[in-house]
Amino acid sequence: MTRPVQRRRLRGLATLGLLLLGSGLCAPLAAGAQDEDLELEALLREVRVEADRLRLRGDWSAAGRELDELLGEEPSDWRSRVYLGRLDLDRGQHDAALDELERALKDAAGAPPADPDLLLLFETQLEALAELGRGSEVEAVLMEAGERGFSAEEPRLAEPAARGLLEIGKRTRAVELRRSAARAEVDDWRSLLARGQCQRALGDLTGASESVVAAAAACGTTPEAPVLAELADIYFEADGEGQRGSGSRPAGELFLEALQRNPKCESALLGLHAMGRVNWRRQNRGAMEYIEDLLRDRPTSVEGLLAVTRYQLDLGQLPAVRARLARLDQIAPGRRDVGTLHAALAWVEHHRDDCRKILARLAQVDPDDSEPEREVGRHLLELYRFSEGLDFLRSAVERDTGDHQAWTQLGRALANTGDVRGGLEALDRAKTEAKGRHDVWRENTRVVLGRIVDEFEEVEAGLLTFAWPPTGSDVLAEYWVPFYSEARKDLALRYGYSSGKVRIEVFDRHGDFSVRSTGFQGFPALGVCFGPVVTAVSPLSEMRGSFSWARTSYHEFTHVVHLGLSNNRCPRWITEGLATWEETRVNPSWDRNLRRDLLDSHASGTIFPLRELNAAFRGPRIIFGYYQGGLLCRMLIDEFGFPSMIRLLEAFDRGEDLDGAMDSVFGLTPEQIDERFDAFVRQEIAGLSIEPRWDPDQVRRLRFGLDPEPPQDPARLERWKDDWATVAWSAYQQDSQVDAQEALRRAESAGEPPLRALALRGQMAFAAKDVRRAVELWDQFLGAGGDDFFVRVALADLAWNDGDSDTAKGHLLAAEAAYPGFPDPSLSAELGLARLYEGLDDEDSAMAARERWLGWNGGEAELRLVVAAWHARAGRFTEAERLLREANEVDPFRRRMHVDWAAALLELGRFDDVLREVRVARMVSPELDADGPAEWGDAEFAELFGLEAQALRGLGRDEEARERAQDGLDLDAQEPRSRDVLDRPGG
Repeated sequence: MTRPVQRRRLRGLATLGLLLLGSGLCAPLAAGAQDEDLELEALLREVRVEADRLRLRGDWSAAGRELDELLGEEPSDWRSRVYLGRLDLDRGQHDAALDELERALKDAAGAPPADPDLLLLFETQLEALAELGRGSEVEAVLMEAGERGFSAEEPRLAEPAARGLLEIGKRTRAVELRRSAARAEVDDWRSLLARGQCQRALGDLTGASESVVAAAAACGTTPEAPVLAELADIYFEADGEGQRGSGSRPAGELFLEALQRNPKCESALLGLHAMGRVNWRRQNRGAMEYIEDLLRDRPTSVEGLLAVTRYQLDLGQLPAVRARLARLDQIAPGRRDVGTLHAALAWVEHHRDDCRKILARLAQVDPDDSEPEREVGRHLLELYRFSEGLDFLRSAVERDTGDHQAWTQLGRALANTGDVRGGLEALDRAKTEAKGRHDVWRENTRVVLGRIVDEFEEVEAGLLTFAWPPTGSDVLAEYWVPFYSEARKDLALRYGYSSGKVRIEVFDRHGDFSVRSTGFQGFPALGVCFGPVVTAVSPLSEMRGSFSWARTSYHEFTHVVHLGLSNNRCPRWITEGLATWEETRVNPSWDRNLRRDLLDSHASGTIFPLRELNAAFRGPRIIFGYYQGGLLCRMLIDEFGFPSMIRLLEAFDRGEDLDGAMDSVFGLTPEQIDERFDAFVRQEIAGLSIEPRWDPDQVRRLRFGLDPEPPQDPARLERWKDDWATVAWSAYQQDSQVDAQEALRRAESAGEPPLRALALRGQMAFAAKDVRRAVELWDQFLGAGGDDFFVRVALADLAWNDGDSDTAKGHLLAAEAAYPGFPDPSLSAELGLARLYEGLDDEDSAMAARERWLGWNGGEAELRLVVAAWHARAGRFTEAERLLREANEVDPFRRRMHVDWAAALLELGRFDDVLREVRVARMVSPELDADGPAEWGDAEFAELFGLEAQALRGLGRDEEARERAQDGLDLDAQEPRSRDVLDRPGG
């Protein structure tokens, strides 16, 4: 029966019922009336079932219309009112749901015992009370349900009742209900689902899985969204965010299938959020996007509000946390996890007595619940306050020795405060207590901590302890120990703070470093600081030769100072930003050279606001977060001086939040700082001429807001054309040629097109191999005053291939002005000029161009050695020594480099350093030498003796000098430095 026909039939039957009641024909037509009543009730049931189907699909509006119409025609229809109450609860209208259910219960006074709709009524009541934390009302509902023919062992009642009872500390009663429900024989999908939830809460994941799989089968052809989400939750708890074996589907896949069934399914959205929090690299969307979806449709979702509050607390967004907690206090003040968040916030804000009082109250209600202390500890760990989190986590495992999550967090805290063995032991205990539950973070970390304990060597140097693999450790010790020691002294003087004991762990596999730092592989960084523990990648790793270990080391040790000075209480963007700024203060070539990313972000409007900058370090734009933080600190230091940053760290140590700290130190709000930073960024990118890489989502929004027809106002018209050029560029960058052509057509439809449109036309012609047309368009573009780095580089290549070196040189010089130090060597203007000059036999110009590029790129060792040799040949030993030192800061395992460095140091009279370099040259084994594993002959070792002899003579150690010189001549009678030592008077 179609919906309109069904609706007309319902109205007709309802009218007939009213007429019969008002006429004298009631008795003679009793039998017929009964038939009509049965048909009416059957039709009403169909509508209710359809309304519930719509609810389960997330079409709440349509479901509400169906139920409102039924109740409008018959307000005493208690069954429809029950379904409306269920719908209200889904929509987060808790009070309305409870009111509807209370009225329905009164109207259902004559309902038969154990009526299925009454079961839905009591189930919904209990779910609402559990969500609101009103556990004291649970027993009354169970009693009423019992009087209406239902056992408390019915899973649909036991499951929400148990959750509610736990809120008031009735743990024994809750467990009894769940155990009884877990044994219940049921066959409908809702009861099977509830039984599985009880089994999961009791730790029986196998039984839970079987019950929920049976629930899925009982749904019919397609499982309902709550069933799919519960099955995903079971797999997530059992397997973590990955998948073990082939017997089950990945949890993420099931969560997404649940959302296809119902886009508003709360449990699926919460599950995907939880998975994203564990490892954001495994999802295409940010973890918070799922909660934003949830709260958009259900703003009063207690679970959603709890999730976002936890997330914001982990990011240190304290004003937002206070606001969320105020909202939760209005909705669900009785929830234990709301109290736990209040305790965590109190500790973070230095109200420690308040925190202890809240935890004491929670423990008094339920002495066996370790979650409050565990969660307070976990939040502190997320804020890098590891030492503060330790006591809470120790208390949690003492309260519940079987809390595997607390043992995991305790292991994390111990390892990140320097107790690697203790951390490993705690993680081993966590695995035991987990009883088969897999945790990818825990297992990855256990493996790496085991390697540290079993395989690493340790070197102690005062308050510093270094732990690294034995291979190459003697070479590392020569540089890392003094480097860190000097950095410690330098930073102590600058910040007025001396750090305590610090442990530095160095990994020869990036995967191990990544796991030790984050629990997962693929972390796009080279070092991490937890406060008293620093992790770093060895120059012998698979990333060998591509980064400066010295830059990483200095960056990470500044964190030791920042976190110590603020007691780990400052937002991450500040400590990362300050460390990034310190890098370039020490060596300008250590700049991260992300100017193009800055230009892209500014153009697309994706610069992080100050309030959201911490979130950058928990997502795919983490590297840009470092860079933006460094620029922000540079701006503040330029305007307010370096001491202002120390005052800022001290403000956070006092417990001030972001608003308070910014106001007390700078007299500005975060929004005012955002405005100043926007102006600062504009200055930073003002000299760059390069088309941005446009953010597709931002451009899509721009496109939808553009008028199809050109405006009349001249200023608006120019903006309109430029916006269409942006749309065209973005489409081209997304390989959408048709859309790019259409957007260009619009940009060119109203008079003179934007210059950027000409550049794009040229690019499209070049891509189509129409080189002549591309050059014509680019020449027009440049002739009209436009400029672009890529246009210049392309024209230079074309001119060079045509043998026109002068034109090529002109374009490359212009390209260098458009983007000096472009990081990609294959496109760099400076390196292109170097190749051109070499072709013209102009070595000095070629080397000077290379050196200019090196000034922007600190991780390049090979080229530094080439340019250093050029300086040395010209007698510029200061310049040569600097480049050799920087090359060593990339890869110290090069014997020839150490010889050349020793020679430059000798010319500069730095004799002790010469002896160090000779010593290291002998340490580097052929197998580790980046220049090749060839064995050295007598001539190479003789050269070392000569350098050593000259340095010893310079230090006045003449007898030793003569001995080393003789050793050199014994290997090579012509070794000049040795001969010089012995030929001198007294030799």
